[in-house]
Amino acid sequence: MMKTKIKKLEGTARELEIRLSPEKVKEAYSEIMVEIKRDSALPGFRKGKAPDDIIEKKFKEDALAELKKRLVPEAYQEALLEHKMSPVSFPEIWDVEIDKEGNLNFKVKVDLHPEVKIDKMKGIKVTSERSEVTDTEVSEALEGVRGMYAEYVDVKRAVVKGDFAVCAMEAFVEGKAITKKREETWIQADKAESMLSLGEELVGLSEGDKKTIEVVLPENYPDKSYSGKKAVFEVEVKKIKEKKLPELNDELAAKMGKEKIDDLRHEVRMQLIQRKEDNNRTKMKNQIIAHLLKKTDFELPGTMVNRQIEFLLKKATDDLKQKGVGQKEIDANKDALLEKLKPEARNKIKLYFILDGIAAAENIEVSDNEVEESLKQLAAYYNQSYESVRRYYEDNDLIGGMKEQIREDKTLDLLLDGATIVTK
Repeated sequence: MMKTKIKKLEGTARELEIRLSPEKVKEAYSEIMVEIKRDSALPGFRKGKAPDDIIEKKFKEDALAELKKRLVPEAYQEALLEHKMSPVSFPEIWDVEIDKEGNLNFKVKVDLHPEVKIDKMKGIKVTSERSEVTDTEVSEALEGVRGMYAEYVDVKRAVVKGDFAVCAMEAFVEGKAITKKREETWIQADKAESMLSLGEELVGLSEGDKKTIEVVLPENYPDKSYSGKKAVFEVEVKKIKEKKLPELNDELAAKMGKEKIDDLRHEVRMQLIQRKEDNNRTKMKNQIIAHLLKKTDFELPGTMVNRQIEFLLKKATDDLKQKGVGQKEIDANKDALLEKLKPEARNKIKLYFILDGIAAAENIEVSDNEVEESLKQLAAYYNQSYESVRRYYEDNDLIGGMKEQIREDKTLDLLLDGATIVTK
């Protein structure tokens, strides 16, 4: 009734030549003609009573179109079952025709799920970093807390390092203004903390003073037409503000919801330890990923790789546009960017199949409660309601992707729990 020839193409792509016998074609055609006759109302005949020859003459092309519409997908699915094929792409179907002998012939191209064999899942060797937190790190973090509650006080003196000068500022390149004049730009008088290191040029200036500052714009300047050119900044100091930090005492601790400064110090230490542990766990998972990618080799579905390349290319070009890179420059470097993205795209698809295979072997599933918990965490992180976040994910068909990410995370957790960990 059906014959299939399979031709191996690049990667996991396969071309199927499928032929349905004249008997199968004739049977389906007859059924379709009976349906057409039953539903047809031709002039001069009662509905369903027109002669067969008239029905066939009038509706033959429609019947043949319906025949192909029914038999082709049916035969394609049958061929997949017969040869135990698992496609990961939509089929490309062409050359659909009925030959002189009455056979229905067509060709299909499809990407198959790759065969993934993982030799070793447990005992993967990874290096762990220690998570101790020094007193210096705690002190630096507490300085950050002090900075959150800093006050900026007007002073009547010359600018010193660390001050903030509130300035009117305008920038020019070759005599042309490249920014709108800003009347109240805050610039910290510190080379490392200010845009284009302008801050150190303000040290010693007083309120009302003006200064012309020349700098060479960096190569990564947002507007590429000015990259590497000399810019002139006309600056006038309007106000000088001194940064006043609060004392590290119980009063500051109370603002952070703690009774005593020692309680706050302990909380900061615990947060730093947790952050280091989280970062260390992420690094160990990345070591496992690198191991899996290196030790596992199989053919990849080209359609999935190409879609991933397109996704990464769009993301990269969007990022470049946000940084001020023009479309002309992006187009000129597109081929080089594509070559750079191909290995990343292949590794992402490869890792997906590796983790999917391990998850299937270990019966790792994702529950509705786990999805709900992830949505709640996102809502808390973005300070949004759970309902609005869930609605957004549902409306944009993102729940499936979230489940996939949770499943991958659980799989990596399993691998890490079974890894051989060596502490530095």
